[in-house]
Amino acid sequence: MKSTDVLKYLEGECSEQEKREIADWLDASPENVREFNEIRFVFEATKMYGPELKQWAAASGQARIRRIAGPAASENDRTARAPRKGMRPLVRRVMRIAAMVALLLGVGYSTYIYTRDGFANQILAMEIPAGQRIEMTLPDGSHVWLNAGARLEYPTVFGRHRREVKLSGEAMFEVEHDAEHPFVVRTFASDVEVLGTKFNVEADADEEFFATTLFEGRLRLTDPTTRQAIILEPNDEARLCGGRLLVSPISDADAACWTEGLISIRGLSFEELMRKFELAYNVRIEIRRATMPVIGFKSGKFRISDGVDHALQVLQHNSDFRFEHDVKNNTITIH
Repeated sequence: MKSTDVLKYLEGECSEQEKREIADWLDASPENVREFNEIRFVFEATKMYGPELKQWAAASGQARIRRIAGPAASENDRTARAPRKGMRPLVRRVMRIAAMVALLLGVGYSTYIYTRDGFANQILAMEIPAGQRIEMTLPDGSHVWLNAGARLEYPTVFGRHRREVKLSGEAMFEVEHDAEHPFVVRTFASDVEVLGTKFNVEADADEEFFATTLFEGRLRLTDPTTRQAIILEPNDEARLCGGRLLVSPISDADAACWTEGLISIRGLSFEELMRKFELAYNVRIEIRRATMPVIGFKSGKFRISDGVDHALQVLQHNSDFRFEHDVKNNTITIH
């Protein structure tokens, strides 16, 4: 860490990112703390005693000139010694300030770390009702899109060592890169450690469904059965099957189109699509059939704003089913 960066911090001219870098640097070793204390002592002493030191320097300089040039040595010597005597109380005052500043710095730094860790332990939760979706910014500047029914838990301030959130439901992440502070998304099936920037995660513990799709960067997952690490590259997806994570090329390039208000049907069964309809349209769907309908389309997207009745009517063109919409009870029955 450069001394100029520390001075910038002491002057109160740092950005939030630079403040975090200073805190992490201080946390790295006791030597860094001592160096910081030394720089801050000089900074504080200069601000407090700068005028006195300048006066002493000027007086001392004038005395030396008189001593060298003047023939009246005794009078000049007394004049020359005067600033030195005046300096002794100043030195003692500076030394006392040094001890006080060192103590206060230690307390201040400890308080800062304690406060930061305290905020890191304060967890907030964002729950998205059915029929809604939101975009939000996390404390580190990362962007998250939360789909209907999702729940995200995150700290008020990320800790000093890693950034961690907990997800239930579906979310799209664009993570701020910081190699020294890994970003981890905890789910019921696997922790998703971010080695890249843009990915989609869907985790439903009740349905035992987990899938993550990587668009940019890299991801590290942990197989829940073998506990082995799995690395995803761009255009890879991982799905939970029989307790294991299976990696394959992305089956649906529009998997994250929900952030634009769309629902993609590619690769979904009828039952899975109805579950998405329930969340997107905030409606309860009951399937009362001996056999599950088959979606006749291989791909396609529905605009959520067009409504659930429109979506079901479009599906009926290539799927054999009937539906009744009880608006009063907010229920749709599939026959």
